[in-house]
Amino acid sequence: MATPSKMLSFFVGLLLLNAFCFANRDIPDDEFEGSRTLVLEHSFQSGLADQFTKRGTIVIHSLKESKAQFTASTSLSPSDIDLLRSSAQTDGLYRVRIPIKTSNDGIASYVSSATKACGIVESGLKDEITVNFDQSGEVLGVSIRADVSSCAGLDVPDTNLSQWRTAVEVTTTVAGPSPDTQTYIEKMKRDEQEKLKNQDGDNRSFLGKYWMYIVPVVIMMVIMSSADQQAQGGGGR
Repeated sequence: MATPSKMLSFFVGLLLLNAFCFANRDIPDDEFEGSRTLVLEHSFQSGLADQFTKRGTIVIHSLKESKAQFTASTSLSPSDIDLLRSSAQTDGLYRVRIPIKTSNDGIASYVSSATKACGIVESGLKDEITVNFDQSGEVLGVSIRADVSSCAGLDVPDTNLSQWRTAVEVTTTVAGPSPDTQTYIEKMKRDEQEKLKNQDGDNRSFLGKYWMYIVPVVIMMVIMSSADQQAQGGGGR
């Protein structure tokens, strides 16, 4: 039979365990904030007849921390390598795209990007993909860059063209400050109302409004007239 001290220790331990689990449940894990998975498709052909196949998935662990990783579906097959080499030899493009949404008619929308196929070949399938999001977490665009500055016509063996070595970067577009048009419109309305109020409230006559300008002129005219009369009178003696 358990002693009272052992029973007390058991209940205290149980309470501490429940408190720990409750605290961990309520604290959000910021590391995986905004986690989502995107499908990455690619094509080795250019033009309207290009065919896209699944290249892999991009897992976004956190938009806030810009944490993401790429996982390839499969390695490149010999036929894929031939298509990639053929495109590189003709200075063609290597294309990628990400499906973002599908309409009610079943038509999918994509964000896409392209780079020179020769860069993908000469980098040994080492590239960097940047996915841009808006502040609500929706995909705005994607871009791809091969890990070479320019194509130099290097002969790359097939063994270097089987596994992707892809780095993923996540960026978030921050909207700039928008003009406060509402405040400006309200200010214009207040100014217009004040102007109309002043016009409607001032019913004085012309003399009532501008007497301070007219009186000095009249006084000057009277003084000048008196001086002229005195001068004319003095000349008649």
